[in-house]
Amino acid sequence: MQTLTLRCTLKPTPEQAAALEATARRFAEGCNHALRVAKEHGEFRRFKLHRLVYRDLRAMGLSANLAVQAIARVGRKKGSRARFYQPTSCAFDQRTLSLRGEDETVSLSTVRGRLRIPLKLGNYQRGLLARARGVQGGVLTQGPRGKWYINLVLRIETPTPPGGGGTIVGLDMGQKTLAMLSSGVRFSGGPLKGVRLRYLKKRAEVRSRLDRPSQRTRGVKRLWERLTRREARFVSHALHALAKRIVDGLEPGDTLAVEDLTHLRGRTARRGSTERHLHHLWPYAKLRSLLGYKAALRGVRVVAVDPRHTSQGCPRCGHTARENRRSQALFRCTACGFQHNAGWVAAYNVALRARGCSPVPQGIVARRAGSTGEGRCKPARILRVSSVHRLLSESPNQNALAFG
Repeated sequence: MQTLTLRCTLKPTPEQAAALEATARRFAEGCNHALRVAKEHGEFRRFKLHRLVYRDLRAMGLSANLAVQAIARVGRKKGSRARFYQPTSCAFDQRTLSLRGEDETVSLSTVRGRLRIPLKLGNYQRGLLARARGVQGGVLTQGPRGKWYINLVLRIETPTPPGGGGTIVGLDMGQKTLAMLSSGVRFSGGPLKGVRLRYLKKRAEVRSRLDRPSQRTRGVKRLWERLTRREARFVSHALHALAKRIVDGLEPGDTLAVEDLTHLRGRTARRGSTERHLHHLWPYAKLRSLLGYKAALRGVRVVAVDPRHTSQGCPRCGHTARENRRSQALFRCTACGFQHNAGWVAAYNVALRARGCSPVPQGIVARRAGSTGEGRCKPARILRVSSVHRLLSESPNQNALAFG
């Protein structure tokens, strides 16, 4: 069982939209009042703050549940770091929000009574709502163009992965190659990198205007926020699409092995302002999070392994040395002469570590590569164990044969 957030578009009438706006405004006023009291008393613990401001929020016109949600927002979000709450969202729980699937409407408790508002759903939303075991609540939000959305918190039952017989697929993440699978499938990171660099250049121009008091206008500030949100939406969409393609290529019962890149930025460094910028902003953790929940919905296991020297170890003889990594894309073992794409070597070593053994185990995806040098990805196929061991034992001059 896991909890997911599903965003749905609301289609309120003008009267309902006015009620939603009034509710969001009143909710923000309650949050700001709770924030002022919390700062005055130096008390951000939820239950202590509840005793201080609950009656005030009720007197302001908030219902009991909305008052509790306002107090929880100030305490849970660590209101000591907040300055002001904008009237653009409102939190609901199970008592103030209910869903009716027959006519695709949602019932919300507002300052003007209970309202039933139609939802605009697509096939993706309908599929998740059909699988949901329950609705835990939601957050009402207003977009920059005045549209209203409801982010429903759903409890989804995940299937239990079938035991035995699954395939282990290794995944190597990077910047030039966003994702490389041990099956030979490669996802380029060039488009994402190019977009992030373009936004970096645009924000640098806007930043130079913000640093000058004479040009620090409200329009320039809005432009800065708009560029930031636009880049965040693009990155989020790209990662969702990538994670979906990776998971859809697996079968229930398979295992996806990923690198444990926790605290990566504290252990590594990059030269140059551009490389440091990309290194600190590259979304490894977000991609892993998306892979985790999408794989769970499909019945695929996700395991994390130690990432050290995965692109420097030879999958044929086991020799590990920095000299094996001849370039960003080329791996050539200095001991046995094995040569292949460095990203694929890293992905295959990740799959081996997930299995916990050095020889090639059954169920690891393998392939033949038809080129030397950097190696171009071809359609993956599964080789038998005997075939893979034969490739491992071949002489070093037969580098055109590789497994993946």
